Amino acid sequence: MERKDFLAALGLGAGSLIVSSCLGACGKSDSATPSTGTPTSGGSTKIDFTLNVSTNADINAKGWTIQNNIIIAKNGADFIALSAACTHQGASLTYNSSNNTFPCSLTDPSHGSVFDANGSKTKGPATSALKKYLTSLSGTTLRVYES
Repeated sequence: MERKDFLAALGLGAGSLIVSSCLGACGKSDSATPSTGTPTSGGSTKIDFTLNVSTNADINAKGWTIQNNIIIAKNGADFIALSAACTHQGASLTYNSSNNTFPCSLTDPSHGSVFDANGSKTKGPATSALKKYLTSLSGTTLRVYES
């Protein structure tokens, strides 16, 4: 075998190894961890997940967190769960505990949308309300779900 034939075969072997590992990574996971959604009729998924509020660093430090594209805020002993993306341009929301609102952006005044604890727009250019999710607290486990 000549040197150029050897290098060509070596390159093809390495290339096929890389391609097969990339394609393998695109397959379904064998993980035992359940998905965050439960299939329903029509091919859509409903949100249904839990989190431990006593160990969640964001909830303990700032009173809110974003999980699975849902902003979850602690308001006294209650929890509020809304879609985490503003309906104006999709920017992430934050939580203002002093007035129990969800502003679109604390740093960019051009957004300026604000939502109340029910997800209704109270201010700004947002075009619609946020989706609100149900919450249920059992001990330190918070369930966030759709009916």
